[in-house]
Amino acid sequence: MDRRNFFKIVSTVSAGVATNACGKKEDVLIPLLVPAHEMAPGEEHWHPAICTECGAGCGTIARVMQGERVVERNGKKFREHIASIKKLEGNPLDPVSGGRLCARGQAALQSLYNPDRVASPMRRTSERGQAGFASASWDEAIATVADKLKAASGDVSKILFLTTSPNGSRSATIQHFLESIGAQPAITCPLADFALEKKAAASAFGWNGLPRYDLANARYALGVGADFLGGWTSPVYYGRQFGDFRRGRLGIRGKLVQAESRMSITAGSADEWLPLRPGSEPQFLIALTRVLLDEKLARNAEQLPGNIRDSFLAANLAGLIATTGIAEKRLRRIARELGESEAPLVIAGASVVHTNSLDALVAAHYLNLMLGNIGKPGGVFPPFSSPGTDQKNANVPETIKQAQVLLLDGANPIYTFPPTSGVAESMAHLGLVASFGMFIDDSVAYADAILPTHHPLESEMAVVPAVPVAPISINVAVPFVQPLYDTRPLGQILDAIARKMNVTFQAVSAANFVQPMLPPNQTWDEVTRQGGIWQGDNTTRPVPKPSGEKFEWHNPTFSGAPEQFPFLFQPYLSLQYHDGSGANLPWMQELPDPVSSSMWDLPVEIDPHTAARLNVMTGDWVRVESSHGSLEATAYVHPAALPGVISMAIGEGHTHYGRYASKRGANPLSILSPVWEDSVGALAFGATRVRIARLDRPPGLIQFSPNDREQGPWGYR
Repeated sequence: MDRRNFFKIVSTVSAGVATNACGKKEDVLIPLLVPAHEMAPGEEHWHPAICTECGAGCGTIARVMQGERVVERNGKKFREHIASIKKLEGNPLDPVSGGRLCARGQAALQSLYNPDRVASPMRRTSERGQAGFASASWDEAIATVADKLKAASGDVSKILFLTTSPNGSRSATIQHFLESIGAQPAITCPLADFALEKKAAASAFGWNGLPRYDLANARYALGVGADFLGGWTSPVYYGRQFGDFRRGRLGIRGKLVQAESRMSITAGSADEWLPLRPGSEPQFLIALTRVLLDEKLARNAEQLPGNIRDSFLAANLAGLIATTGIAEKRLRRIARELGESEAPLVIAGASVVHTNSLDALVAAHYLNLMLGNIGKPGGVFPPFSSPGTDQKNANVPETIKQAQVLLLDGANPIYTFPPTSGVAESMAHLGLVASFGMFIDDSVAYADAILPTHHPLESEMAVVPAVPVAPISINVAVPFVQPLYDTRPLGQILDAIARKMNVTFQAVSAANFVQPMLPPNQTWDEVTRQGGIWQGDNTTRPVPKPSGEKFEWHNPTFSGAPEQFPFLFQPYLSLQYHDGSGANLPWMQELPDPVSSSMWDLPVEIDPHTAARLNVMTGDWVRVESSHGSLEATAYVHPAALPGVISMAIGEGHTHYGRYASKRGANPLSILSPVWEDSVGALAFGATRVRIARLDRPPGLIQFSPNDREQGPWGYR
């Protein structure tokens, strides 16, 4: 769709509808969404918005129509006309989403209209962690935070701001606020911040950000540890790329080989799956590199620094291959196919983080360099220089121990880090915990004050996508419905706190963020109408020179004695809940899991051989135990699970997260060992050994379909 046709459907909401979108303070009864066929007829309006359900930063458009809500005044109920958002779709002008949207993006409506949203400021009335709160005024909540910040402002290490906000106007506002009060920069705290992928790009080529893989123009793609059709970096963008890779070119169908330690969505969509042993990704990639060098198939081998090339040639090929669990004949065939392809591409990621994941990611960059695809169609493109802030990573549990004041902006460290990390104990003894979140989750339950911000669909914001497709790529949204509750923009809240502290602070608006990059022929109004600014250029960038840093690879580290804990445990990001933040959306709870088709719960995945030995069938209850804890969950006998490997999707097991997610299922992160990847301080959530036992309990797994295969008299379908 071009801009002219897009502008025909995007209009400004009428003043009457927008103004009535927010009632008075007592208007608290908001109807839930209804199916499209039950909507009252009327004129629709489409407005640009931004999806924040993960860090990809997809541009969307929202369908707004006149709706009704029930309000109560003086004991009587009334109906009130409001502007209500009925549907979300991808913005067709956004080069990342391209008019498409994933299931979590569609379900963002349910976070806007969720009955468990925090509707006004709150103060703690119970012990920390018990989630006991009472209403408070904005003045009271702001004074509470300002007083504690002022007392701690003498030591920058005592103030810690944990955020999940992507790069954009919100993160810039947070940075300016922390600078104004003399605090350290904010630390990103999502489970999926892809810090290792960024670190590897910096180590290999000096790049700053996530590289972009031009899958659509490749002929032969090898994925290693990156579930790019599932929860990795930008699933909507790479899903579109994969569609073009398969059938977007006349007479060309790309081949995908996926090397991964579980049958992920990407592995299930591949032409061939290579079941690697967990943590053997570096050895697999180095073995491929060695074969390419030995058989003279590395078309660009001279670009490798001498010390890197020598380290590859000195590797023990037989030992590397034995570590991976892949037959040598098969590995050599893959290497030849990769080297002989006209447009080969290696996409490596750390969907399951191991202690040696950085080694694999750096090795993949050198492999792509040898294949001659850096900066070329069908290859790897360096990240563009993005405006805004550089996200900071650290060992979060250790930084919390050193803090006195903790500010939370969407971060949920109680859930995403195991109890053995000491996060709960540290938060219980802090001088102040304050949250700017919209929901009471596991970590907000420890807060002394909650200062709720507007929902993203009610906010002005500018977001830089995780994988920018153009040199200037910023998605923009401005408010088009009034806030439902007594919430405020984050910039306004931080400004009030700064004024209370007698500190000068200026929030960064979306317009302030975008204005410096506006070309002369484009206005701010045009940017807001189309939902962003995407400016490309035809400048050919030179192939980067590798850094030449000393490259060494290591074997993975696993916590737990193999004799007592014989299985490797690998939690992974779920399609429905991502890192657990989507578990409070009933649409996501009802969405069948793509692996087990389970609903309202996530099972433990066990291979058939182990299941038979333990007399476990799908639906049976099992206990999974590590040296640091245990969990109980239903089992799913996965036909493609690796023997000796137990997998479980992340998302359930919240202590506090509203009516749809609290005390439902088990959190696989809760039994992990406190093992860290040293370079970026990331939790190595694939580094724990476990044992498993069947429980004598009636089956409890709800599945959309109990059949793993569709089979009839015609055979497999």
